[in-house]
Parts: sequence; structure tokens; C-alpha cells
Amino acid sequence: MKKQYIISIAIISLILFSIISCEKDITVELPRPDEKLTIEGTIELNEYPIVFLSKNQAYFDAVDTTYVNDLLINEDVATVIVSYNGTHDTLTQQYVPRWPYYAFVGSKFQGQLNSSYELKVIYNGKEYTSTTNILDTVAIDSVGFDVLGDLDSIGFITVRWQDPASIGDYYSLYTKHVCVQEWFYRPFFSTHVSDDKLLNGDAFEFYPVTRGYERNDYYNDFDDPNDTTSSFLYQVAYKIGDTVTVKLAKIDENSYQFWNSWYRNMMTEGNPFTNPASVKTNIIGENVNGFWIGRASYNCTFYIVDSANVEILN
Repeated sequence: MKKQYIISIAIISLILFSIISCEKDITVELPRPDEKLTIEGTIELNEYPIVFLSKNQAYFDAVDTTYVNDLLINEDVATVIVSYNGTHDTLTQQYVPRWPYYAFVGSKFQGQLNSSYELKVIYNGKEYTSTTNILDTVAIDSVGFDVLGDLDSIGFITVRWQDPASIGDYYSLYTKHVCVQEWFYRPFFSTHVSDDKLLNGDAFEFYPVTRGYERNDYYNDFDDPNDTTSSFLYQVAYKIGDTVTVKLAKIDENSYQFWNSWYRNMMTEGNPFTNPASVKTNIIGENVNGFWIGRASYNCTFYIVDSANVEILN
């Protein structure tokens, strides 16, 4: 038995020595992705159009401030034009406090209800175009607060509205924690867009509406420094005493398809049993990503009184 043990140790040692002695440093040269233009543009009711232009990046590239700045495209090399009802507005690059970089901002007209807006971007001798619509708003009928299980003060929000009788309505929903968050965010869990394919003309109930949170660490300092409520749970849930604004908008089909495909891509990425879903852009052009979206929103601000009641403030 002792002899067999010594032989086994010797064999294992020999195998390990062989493996270690054969190790080599291998450098893999990953192919660079084709350069694509990314367009992120919106026009909202009573606001000027705003468009961000950038280039895509390789997945494994290191990211720092200098690298991000190099991805941005400025007005020296690109022209952005938004047209409405025969008026053409060449957007100028301006500083926007929401992002640490410049955006193309309009000055000739603001978004109006039931109107169409054409976008044209000229970059590197190529044209990229898109059309979006600002549709009429749909009123929020009611909001509610539902606590999570045994947690008597923390929970999610329910938003209800009546879908019009005509088929083909699409919605987007954003939230803001008043006096804590500076901007509106997509809810953390689930999708923030929906359609009336299965509920045409019926009452909509959107639940759970979770708290949106800042995905960019650059802005985390805007969160309330005195808020010591439970870490991750509070990042995605609301609590009694919170004041919340919900922003509901109708969007056109192309805008919905962009976001719907974006969520499908997120859900299928890394799943060995499905093929990754590609993100559909509503921009027409060669090698382009992104969106051009118009919207008019119905806002509802309310205070969470207790586990069974909310007070509507507007």
C-alpha cells in the first residue's frame, strides 16, 4: 500500500510538472469592430429637440474620461437637422448638464402634439434619417403602493390607465423620486415600454413599477447623502413617506420597437438556449445604431402616505 501511495504521488508530480513546464503566455488579438455611428435623439412636448452623436467602442476597451470624449462627435464633423412643417432647424452643439458632454440642441421650434419631426444627420459624407411623432397623451387614472411581503414600509408602485379603443397604441413609463433624484429614469426591473396588443381598449395596470436608479456612477452623488435605507433594495423600491412622479407617454411603433428589441437583446445575451436578439434601430442609414423618439407625457406626482394610501399632489 505504501509503495502504491509513493508511485501515485510520483505520477501526479510528473503530470503537474509537465503542465507547468508547458505553459505559455498567449496573446489573442481580438478583431476591431466596424465603426458605427450611434444617434440618441428625442423631442418632447414643449421642448427643443436634442441629439447626441457618438461612435461605438470595442467590448474590451478600457474606458476613462479621455476615451469617452474621443467617442463623441462634435459639430466640426457632423451636421444635425430637424425639420417640422416646412421649417428646418440646424442644431448647434451646447453643454447639457445631464451628461458630462455636449449635445446638439434645437432653437427654432419645440415639440407640439400630434406632429411629425424628421431628423437628418450628415457625418463622414453619409446621411442618416428618421421620422418620429409626438402623439396625444393618455391620462393616468390611478396609482397605488403595494408593500413587499413582511416589509411594512417598502414596496412597488402600480400605475393604471385606460387604453383607447383603436388598436396600435404604445407606451413608455419613467419615474422620479422627488427631491432625491434629479432626473427621470426607467424602472429598474422589467421593461418600461408596453403595447395594447393583448389589452386593446381595456384598462392597463402596470406593475411592478420599481424605482429607477442611476446606472452611471458619475451621477451617484446626486442621491440623498442622508438616505441610509437598505442598500440595493431601496435602490429599486419605494418607501412610505416618498414623493414620486410617474411620467407616462404614448410613443409611435418604431420607437417602441427600438426599446422592445433592446430588452430582448438584454434578456437573451449569454443565454445558451437562444440566439441573441439584435437591437432594431429606427434610424435609416449604413452602420448606425440608436433612436429618434418623440413623446408627450402625462405626469402624476403623489405622496406615499402609508401601506394602503397615496395622496395625489397634481
